[in-house]
Amino acid sequence: MNRFKPIKKRIISKEVEQRLRQSILDGFYSPGDRLPSERELVEQFKVSRVTVREALKNLEAKGLIVVKRGMSGGAYVSELKPVPIIENFRNLTNMGKVNFAHLMHARLYIEPHTAKVAACIRTDEDIANLTAMLEEAERYVNYSPRKARLLCTSFHCEVAKILQNPIIDFICESITENYSSVIIEMSQAKLDKNGILNLINEHRHILDSIIQKKSDIAYERTKNHLIKWYYMYSQMFPHADNKKIEKCIMLS
Repeated sequence: MNRFKPIKKRIISKEVEQRLRQSILDGFYSPGDRLPSERELVEQFKVSRVTVREALKNLEAKGLIVVKRGMSGGAYVSELKPVPIIENFRNLTNMGKVNFAHLMHARLYIEPHTAKVAACIRTDEDIANLTAMLEEAERYVNYSPRKARLLCTSFHCEVAKILQNPIIDFICESITENYSSVIIEMSQAKLDKNGILNLINEHRHILDSIIQKKSDIAYERTKNHLIKWYYMYSQMFPHADNKKIEKCIMLS
């Protein structure tokens, strides 16, 4: 039985895109499901292969599907990820509209609060995941400092995931992804092994407060940690400083 009816108006690719999108949003296709093949979609919609490919391309750009090649190729429904938000933030950064001070300010609004709530509701599994992440970061220090720092930054995203709020997850990942790309590349030669170990140690202190369910301490340690590193990076890159944003950071 055909899922889709032929399209009569020549809106074409946008109409195909919209109908496929709605089927995904309605749950007819779930994450991991394979959409009908290009040939099947051409038959069901009664449109050209070019039109179908354009619709699939647009859905992939929006993060709703991933198109795979090869023997098991086809269009598969994606787990929703903040890719479009990340790309928009990256464009703002590349255009000079956003610098690391803006990103840090945004992190200060979000991450201390997520740590505070996480300390109240965390599970043993959450603690095991966070502990494993920091242990892995420590193992990477000697042979991949960049990987160690990426894991440290991702630590805050993992804390946010404890809240099980997809909006907070998406925002944290979007900000953190861009923060990492801006800061880690800029400071790669300026932060030695001891500096990275110190960073990991500060995350352990935050984790300890979450383990002990000391929510106010988790908040303060996260806040102080972020402010400390903001000022350290400000000294490394004074040209990226933003006095107005710095005032906001001091008031956070």
